Amino acid sequence: MNSLIKQYINKITINNINDFAIKNNIILSKKELDIFYDIIKNHYENILSNEKDIKNYLKQNITKENYEKVIPLYESYKEKYSNYLM
Repeated sequence: MNSLIKQYINKITINNINDFAIKNNIILSKKELDIFYDIIKNHYENILSNEKDIKNYLKQNITKENYEKVIPLYESYKEKYSNYLM
């Protein structure tokens, strides 16, 4: 399963992240886009295994408004796809 996730991650662009955010009513600054791009591209395994650290990092580095939108979205997708992530 990890190889499938890694293949998908390798294809993600910063524009994909921005489009997804906009689709979910989240407007990210350039800095925030860079943060999400870095996390997704370089630390995607931590998103699943060490989410507390990632959440703390996001809380400190993105706006409160965006954090309050991103975390419920993350939780929703995590629950929806939990069977595929184990």
